[in-house]
Order: sequence, then structure tokens, then C-alpha cells
Amino acid sequence: MRALRLGTSWGGLLSGPLAWAISTQLNYSLVHWQCNRQVQVVLPVALLLAVFSLLGGALSWRAKRQGGAAFKPERTRSTERFVADLGMLAALLFALVILMQGSAALILDECLR
Repeated sequence: MRALRLGTSWGGLLSGPLAWAISTQLNYSLVHWQCNRQVQVVLPVALLLAVFSLLGGALSWRAKRQGGAAFKPERTRSTERFVADLGMLAALLFALVILMQGSAALILDECLR
């Protein structure tokens, strides 16, 4: 619980690629189900996973805002800030990729073969 309250610098580095991998696998596996039932599920799943990715970026942002404890050496603090910056950018990038892949459901018919 402490990590959620204070944030973790690597939150975005973990959540972004994980959300994208889940999104890619679900996109391939849900298309057949979506075609048979005529229920749009790919876009809502993409939105949910993009939010998950951005939540990891928010954890990285919180960790950067906390700045690290005073007893840590400067090199460790600067490394954590770098990882937090990288995590925020990775989370944003993967959220955009997930949204772009999900937006294909707006254009393409799921039953095309």
C-alpha cells in the first residue's frame, strides 16, 4: 500500500507494456467472439487498458513528485527521477498505441476475412 500512496518510479515502465501486450492478445482473441455476437468489445477493452497504462504513469509521476528520501545519495535520487520520467513517457506512449489499435474497431468491420 505504501507504493500506491507514494508511487513507484517504475510503475509506468511496467504498466504500459503489460497493458499493450494484453490489449494485443485480446484484440486477436475477441474478434471472432465480437463478430458472432455483434457486440462491440474491442474499443471498451482498449479504453480500459489505456487507463491502466496511464495509472502506471501516474504512479511514476507521484514517485517523481515525492523526490526520494533525504538519506538516499544524490546518484540514487537522480536515477529514480530518470526512471520516473521514462515511466511516465512509456505509459503515455503505450496508452496512445493501445488507443490507436482500438480505434481500428471504429473503421474496420470485425467480420471481414
